[in-house]
Amino acid sequence: MEPPPPKGKSQGRLLVSTSLDAKDELEERLERCVTVVTSLMNGLSEREANDALNAHVCKGAQQHEEVCLGLFTLLLTESAQSQRCYRDLTLINRDGMNIVLMKINQILMEKFLRLQDTCRSQMVWLVRELVKSTVIGADGVCMTLMKQIAGGDVSLKNIWLAENVLDILVDQREWVLKSGMLIAMSVYTYLRLIVDHHGTPALLSLRQKEVDFCIGLLRERFMDCFIIGRDLVRLLQNVARIPEFELLWKDLLHNPQALSPQFTGVLQLLSSRTSRKFLACRLTPDMETKLLFMTSRVRFGQQKRYQDWFQRQYLSTPDSQSLRCDLIRYICGVVHPSNEVLSSDILPRWAIIGWLPPA
Repeated sequence: MEPPPPKGKSQGRLLVSTSLDAKDELEERLERCVTVVTSLMNGLSEREANDALNAHVCKGAQQHEEVCLGLFTLLLTESAQSQRCYRDLTLINRDGMNIVLMKINQILMEKFLRLQDTCRSQMVWLVRELVKSTVIGADGVCMTLMKQIAGGDVSLKNIWLAENVLDILVDQREWVLKSGMLIAMSVYTYLRLIVDHHGTPALLSLRQKEVDFCIGLLRERFMDCFIIGRDLVRLLQNVARIPEFELLWKDLLHNPQALSPQFTGVLQLLSSRTSRKFLACRLTPDMETKLLFMTSRVRFGQQKRYQDWFQRQYLSTPDSQSLRCDLIRYICGVVHPSNEVLSSDILPRWAIIGWLPPA
């Protein structure tokens, strides 16, 4: 069940905003595209509307973009029209959905936290449809959506997102198996999330689905998971007491060939470096933006209010303490200040790490 919309917020078509917020430029542009599409379709039958949209699209690249983005926005904001809008979108687009994929990625990276609840649900529905249609580039969108699942957060919205993305990956397993990077990123993400999902029956049910999903990929496609590198050992240690992972550890240590003929043992995995893209995937875009701001713009000695804000936003609950390790690993492995920043009075990385001790 969807959580209710926040109280005291303006209920616009796409984004939640207050009376103090300036009108969002992206939302304004998308609303203009909706106006174009609705004016073309108004009063026409479905076939006539499709012909009108096709005729407009054929006029040029600008018209093609207007119609694609207009249908995309209608799909997000008008759930009753989603099936028709998606069908029209697949029929009239001329670029393999590239414009739509780029806009989805932009919204996921920049606006996801401000999306209306209905639009958030529709965004997940759209990603599911893109995956079912095997649209080229849907794997990238799926990985961007996974990045929005926050570690250390067991709120209704976050659990809903984690479960729905997992359902897409499980239901479209054959599609997942075609992308080695998606396999590795999915395993990395859900091995990390398993640690947070304990306690209530609902969380335990989700946790079991996550365990089954990860174990299945690790046993069937271990060398795709191997590209995670040595951090995979750390993640597997964190879940080692779960029975399915206990059995996996026995094979890792005593019978590595059972996982893959190319795998020689844990030492081989420990010798493989973990790419920073994996370390970065466990922070939401908003967390990443805030940390990068603190390490590039905030002067040493003036950081307290920024740290307090971050603490209130992301580290204020007992469950959120598991996020501290993700933050520290990100700062150590992903944030690399230039020599100019290192020699300035900008807040050094050690000061943030010292403020983020493991709970």
